[in-house]
Amino acid sequence: MIKHQELIAELKKGKIVNCYFFCGEEAYLKREAILILKDMLIRPDAEDFDYRVLYVEDNSAKEVISLAETYPLASKMRLMVVRDIDRFADSELKEIIKYLKRPASFTCLVLTSDKVKKEALNQGIYKAISALCVTVIFWRLFDSQIPGWIKDKMSREGKTICPEAAQYLFAEVGNSLLDLSGEIEKLLIYTRNNKEVTLADVEQSIGRSRTDSIFDLLRAITRRDSRHSIEILSKLLESGEKPVRILARISEKIRQIVLAKELLDQNVSPSRIIEEVGLHSFFDKDFISQIQYFSMEELLSSFDNLVRADWEIKVGKKPAEFVLELLILNLCGKNRSSTYSA
Repeated sequence: MIKHQELIAELKKGKIVNCYFFCGEEAYLKREAILILKDMLIRPDAEDFDYRVLYVEDNSAKEVISLAETYPLASKMRLMVVRDIDRFADSELKEIIKYLKRPASFTCLVLTSDKVKKEALNQGIYKAISALCVTVIFWRLFDSQIPGWIKDKMSREGKTICPEAAQYLFAEVGNSLLDLSGEIEKLLIYTRNNKEVTLADVEQSIGRSRTDSIFDLLRAITRRDSRHSIEILSKLLESGEKPVRILARISEKIRQIVLAKELLDQNVSPSRIIEEVGLHSFFDKDFISQIQYFSMEELLSSFDNLVRADWEIKVGKKPAEFVLELLILNLCGKNRSSTYSA
């Protein structure tokens, strides 16, 4: 059982096995690994013949095995991806296990599941599958890992990105790898003639000034500056920013503040705290001093307000801008009782 970073390292060395089992909830990283395998194994002119993605609801185990035992037409190996194997009945999975014991040497078979948990790999039928495959668990990345992931993705495209630019991209877009990948594609086009991606490139590509970004909204909330926070919120909504995304980023920020205060209580150094919560000293040098104004009691009570705001926005009970304004005033207020009534 290995992590996806270890798999990528092995693939970079050209080490490919006949059977993989990809499990875990981070679908984007799974797709990325499959694309790497595809680029390594499948000739572009033979993709229609030597690369297949199969779905359990449309294919039986016998059909999967029959295709796996078919020689590739023109590529190094046949690549087959079987999605959501947890939807197979146990009888079908037992057929797959028989194949895994003697796999075809000319096929790379990738079994995937979003629902099989790590605990299931230690018992029953999935233990048998895991033992016969290179099993890779695709966890969701921690926030502190996202800038490094951005750097690695840029590196694979032949570019470098400065730490401040990677952190700003993460701060603006969030921790969805799919969304980040889309912004990186835009950056690659925008900087096609440059080897290095700078902070200015990211700001221009995202298309917002530093005075009306989610990044600045979060900093204003951390400073408990209600007036500036409301001004930035209004500009974000006018520019088309989605209320649910703004709320999600505020929730992330509150969690960061809670974690930071817990680490402070454990006498962890400020520089280590900044790293642990996924921030950057260049942008967040005042973060530790600012969070001193929050008590843990009021932070924990804020989670109730966040849940309430999420519900009110999604059901449309109140205008989204009004809900967010009340939430921000509540977060920034000196003596904050709950703004929302049951």
